[in-house]
Amino acid sequence: MINKQKLRENVDKTKGKTKAALQLIYDNLNQGQQKKLLKNSEVKKLLVFYGIVEK
Repeated sequence: MINKQKLRENVDKTKGKTKAALQLIYDNLNQGQQKKLLKNSEVKKLLVFYGIVEK
């Protein structure tokens, strides 16, 4: 059985990997592609959640 501390560590590790992957993708888009991507509210919420862009 996994304890609460180990679970938190695993969640943080996974969240960090997800943020890094999203950041890599976003950084490799040109400015026009980034703007178009941010027009999608669900995508923007995701990028804000992970700290890729500001609200």
